[in-house]
Amino acid sequence: MEKIVKVAQLFDIYGALLNEKQRDVINCYYNEDLSLQEIADNTDRSKQAISDMIKRSEDKLFEFEDELSLLKSREELKDSLISIRELMESSNYELAIREITDVIDAI
Repeated sequence: MEKIVKVAQLFDIYGALLNEKQRDVINCYYNEDLSLQEIADNTDRSKQAISDMIKRSEDKLFEFEDELSLLKSREELKDSLISIRELMESSNYELAIREITDVIDAI
């Protein structure tokens, strides 16, 4: 389950960097929940060809993340913002301002 979520997140960020066939296959498999056989039937390819294409496309998405780290950066930013919100909710504005300054400096 965790891999499915991770691939979907990576696809949202890096999907435009895949070629059209890779995007279509990943979209059908992960977003439309089609089976390998259904995708193969719809594209006049073999089930093995679709499986290989999905694997190569997934590998590409993970390579993009390894190089660019956009998902990691987004998750870190989200965690920082949640922490700042919690500080503000507890009226710890001075620490919240310091954390905001740290986030801004990191950008």
